Amino acid sequence: MRVLAVKRISRDTEQSSALERQDVQLAEAIRKGRHAVAGWVEDATVSGAVNLDKRPSLGKWLREPLIHEWDAMMVTSQDRITRDDLHWAAFVGWVLENNKTVVILDDPAFDLSTPNGRMIANIKATQAANYRKSVQEKKLNQLEWYREEQLWAGGTWPFGYRAVRVEHKGGMRWRLDVDPVTGPLVREAYDRLVNKSQSMGGIAKDWNARGILTTLDYQRHTNATEGREGTMSKVKGTKWATSSLKAVLSKPALMGYAIHRGEVLKKNGLPVQWAEPILTREEFDKLQDVLDRRGSAYRNVDRETTPLVGILYCACGEMMYANSADRKLANGSTRHYSYYLCKTIRVGTKCQYQKSWEREVLQLHLEDAFLSAAGDLEITIKTYVPGSDRSSDIKELREALDNLAGNLVHMKPGSAGANAVIKGIEEHEAALAELEALPMVPSRWEESGTGETFRQFWERNPAWETRCELLRKAGVRLYVAGNPKAPDLDLFIPEDLQQRIIDALSDAVEPGFIDAADLWAAEAMAQRRDSDAALRDEAR
Repeated sequence: MRVLAVKRISRDTEQSSALERQDVQLAEAIRKGRHAVAGWVEDATVSGAVNLDKRPSLGKWLREPLIHEWDAMMVTSQDRITRDDLHWAAFVGWVLENNKTVVILDDPAFDLSTPNGRMIANIKATQAANYRKSVQEKKLNQLEWYREEQLWAGGTWPFGYRAVRVEHKGGMRWRLDVDPVTGPLVREAYDRLVNKSQSMGGIAKDWNARGILTTLDYQRHTNATEGREGTMSKVKGTKWATSSLKAVLSKPALMGYAIHRGEVLKKNGLPVQWAEPILTREEFDKLQDVLDRRGSAYRNVDRETTPLVGILYCACGEMMYANSADRKLANGSTRHYSYYLCKTIRVGTKCQYQKSWEREVLQLHLEDAFLSAAGDLEITIKTYVPGSDRSSDIKELREALDNLAGNLVHMKPGSAGANAVIKGIEEHEAALAELEALPMVPSRWEESGTGETFRQFWERNPAWETRCELLRKAGVRLYVAGNPKAPDLDLFIPEDLQQRIIDALSDAVEPGFIDAADLWAAEAMAQRRDSDAALRDEAR
């Protein structure tokens, strides 16, 4: 008989030996029965509530072409197949319809070919389903208690946090705390995106180069380092990508809020705080504003990024990308060429301005134009002086009052629930009045001269990475047309260039300015393209 040996556990850890025990028992039964092994199936960390055809390993054996490769499914116990009674009933029908056999090692009398056998198996399936349901209810009640007590119930830590053991009501529990390694990384990403206008792709590439572990890998590494039992501890080496970085930085958990199924948990209309915030509400909102608008301009740009990427644009409006090639010369030697091209060629099209430009040519033009415009201006540094602004707290309290008032409409007057809501409203109104009475001192920037000109800064920083970071954040854009022998280059410089450069050097770039600079430049080049088209029409 061709046997499909099936193993499953709901939770897989290196300390667990359940899979190993199943493996030994199945192998011994196959040996004693002198069966042929059609295949071994292992579904680790797969709940018994997942239907069989949806399981990563087992599912493919239940359909073409593997369905014809085996005669009997062998498991150590019935609940290894499923803990859902409805799934079990469907499975029994499938087994009979496809002339398959099921072997349960701890139940030698198991038999689906007779009505009595199926009845007994159904009773066991119902018992398994009831057990699973009771476990679920117990877990849900436990989760509710954990949330009320601001404790961590387990699972994947939000990036920036970690679970630490604390004493709570006479027992040792887990609570989230800001992680000393990943917490500062969140602040670093915020600073690089909001204040320094860097790209998510650049941050992801940098973090991979520095060996910074992704969310799950860091938790596994910590588990292994601290010897935490019953936890996953095998680092898989997953790399950061723009999508995973954005997912991490989009979670309200960064403000210390409790999250359940992707939603912020609230109590009396206010978010449940289960940890110290890494980002304030104001900072989180600024970061989301940047994340919402960042990234589209960098799509379809070659991975060979250079300092000028994000500054150089083709006159058609698309960003230019860097490329390089080696070419043999007539004398037999090889020359390495480094150049820029319009990114339209990367998506199967070619615009009317498409030419290959040597990097050095465009760098020299940028240098000359920038130093002519700003070289002799003095650099002024801005220092941020924080004020006293409770507007985010006031906003949260007002939202909470609206939520409570909405709940009160649906409650019976005089009931315990209505009285509790009314009490919450009164407390929130008192807190709101107290916050609104506090004086509001706006934050401000103070400027001071450095005695250094931008030309001196340029000469002091010969690396183009440093120079171009300054130009990019200042809103400088170079639009390229013509050809290398007859260049037709437009340098877009904001009217308040000096102030923008000062902001860039002081890490005070407004979150939306980079996008605004791109928009202004794009509108100017659109007018130029319309003019070019009109001239071509006249020439015809």
